[in-house]
Amino acid sequence: MGGVSGVGGSGASKVDPAEAQRRAEAARQKAEAARLAAEAQRKATTEARDTLSQARLDANSARRQKAAAEKGVADARKAAEKPGQTPEEAQKSKDALAAAEKKLKEANEASRSAAQKLKEAEEKATQAANSAEKAMRKANAAALDEGKTPPFSQKDFDKLKPPRNEFESVFEATGQKVDLEKLMGLTPPPQQEVIQSAGAEGAPGIPLDAVAPFEGSPVGEPVPYDAAPFDSVPPMPDGSDTSSMTPT
Repeated sequence: MGGVSGVGGSGASKVDPAEAQRRAEAARQKAEAARLAAEAQRKATTEARDTLSQARLDANSARRQKAAAEKGVADARKAAEKPGQTPEEAQKSKDALAAAEKKLKEANEASRSAAQKLKEAEEKATQAANSAEKAMRKANAAALDEGKTPPFSQKDFDKLKPPRNEFESVFEATGQKVDLEKLMGLTPPPQQEVIQSAGAEGAPGIPLDAVAPFEGSPVGEPVPYDAAPFDSVPPMPDGSDTSSMTPT
């Protein structure tokens, strides 16, 4: 028994306090460096979001100017087509129409340019948010390795990406909305979107794909959401036509 105790004491004596302190300091420095890097990424995200806000304002202004230019062309064309004008008046109307069309061309180009800048700003803001999230998770992991509380909470992560409605109309003019949603990870996986049915008196509903399928439908397949129109009702088993039947 005495020999066993001696071996245990010898193992405990191998722990070097200086080495333990060195490792603890290294872990502290690693965690602090990770935290500072994450904070820098959060700042970059804020700056990218500010740039995006300005780009959105510019795009909206360009769209309004384009709409005004379109109205100007319509008014000028109507004036140019007005009957009974003298040659001088007709020439003046023609010149006004040409000027309006030139202004519309410039407005169209400005609108396209603003939409492109808005798209680029949205992409940069999204990429900055993704980079910040990775850096923050790395900082949290380093803090846990050090035995400390992670510096970033779930609320901090939630603040990184803008609400969905903030970019709903960002890429509509350029047709890039689907690509943007994929970039932000907001496109639901195929056939996995859950639609909630309404519950009684405010109670939570249940997913429609959890409802038992109609008799005769394949097991495991959700019931088709849209029913066939009444004017396309299939014939009865006896072959009679039911297209004239109306629901009661």
